Amino acid sequence: HLQHAQPVTLAQHVLAYEQIFARDFDRLIEALFRVNYSPLGSAALASTGYPLDREFTAALLGFNGYMGNSMDAVASRDFAEEVLACDTMLMTHVSRFCEELIIWSSSFVRFVTLDDRYCSTSSIMPQKKNPDVAEILRSRSGTLLGSFISAVTIMKGLPMAYNRDMQDLNPHLWRGITDVRRDLDLLAGMIATAEFNLSRMEEEAGKGGSTTTELADTLVREYNIPFRTAHHIVGRAVKEGALDLATLDRAAEEFHGERLSSLGLTQEKITSALSVTRSLSVRNLPGGPAPEMVSSSLQDRREVLAQ
Repeated sequence: HLQHAQPVTLAQHVLAYEQIFARDFDRLIEALFRVNYSPLGSAALASTGYPLDREFTAALLGFNGYMGNSMDAVASRDFAEEVLACDTMLMTHVSRFCEELIIWSSSFVRFVTLDDRYCSTSSIMPQKKNPDVAEILRSRSGTLLGSFISAVTIMKGLPMAYNRDMQDLNPHLWRGITDVRRDLDLLAGMIATAEFNLSRMEEEAGKGGSTTTELADTLVREYNIPFRTAHHIVGRAVKEGALDLATLDRAAEEFHGERLSSLGLTQEKITSALSVTRSLSVRNLPGGPAPEMVSSSLQDRREVLAQ
C-alpha cells in the first residue's frame, strides 16, 4: 500500500526476490525436460519409410529422447508456448523489482542510487537523473506477454497437422528468448552497481508506527491478552498520538477492563517493544528477518546457487 509497515532488513527484502527468481529458474529447467525431445523422423506428419535410428539421432543432437507421435511432433508448438509463458512470469517479476528500484531511487525516498550507466537525464531538465533502464525493463513484461498471447492465439484453432500459420509463431519465440537473456544481464549489472543507502533506510524503518505490531504482540505473549483486544488497545493509542503507558492504560480500561500497568507493563517495556531492533530480532522463525535467520537463509541460497 506504499505505507510504513513492519521493518525488515535489506537482505530480507532482496532475498524475497531471490526466492521468486529461483522458482522462475526451476520452471525453465522443468520446461526443458518436457520440451527437449527430438521430432526428427516425423517427416511431414506420417513418419517415414527410411530406416532412421530415432534414438541414435536424438542422442547425437543432445535431446533427452524422441517424440512419441509423428503427428504431434509436427503439429505441436507447446514447447514455444511454455517457454514464453515461463519467460513472461520471469519478466513480470523483473518488472516488480524494477518498480521498487524506481521508487527507491526517487528523490522522495532515496534508498538507492543507480549507476549513471543505467540512467539518463531529462531532455530539458538538466538536474534530473532518471532510472531509464529500470523503466524499460519494467515495460518488457508487457512486450513478452504480447508474444505469449500471440503464440497461443496462433495455435488455438489449428487442426492437425502442420499449418502455415505456425511460421508466424517462431519470431515471437526467438524475440522472447533474446530479450530475456539481454534484460537479465542488464538487471544483474544494475543491481551489482547500485549503492543502497542503509542509513536512510534505517531512518525510515521505525516511522509511521511500523513497530506497533510488536507492541501488540508483547501484550499477547506476556500478558495473555487476545490479539484482537491488543490490536484495539494499541490502535487507540496510535489514534490519540501517544504510545506511552498512561495512554495505553486508558485504552486497556476501555477494551480490556483493566489497566496494563497493573499487569506489569512498564514504559521501559513499551520502549523496548517499539524498537526496530527488537521487532526484527523476535521474528526469528526460519525465513524471518531476524539477523541470524537471514544469515542462515543467505548461506542456504548460496549453496543452492552453487549446485
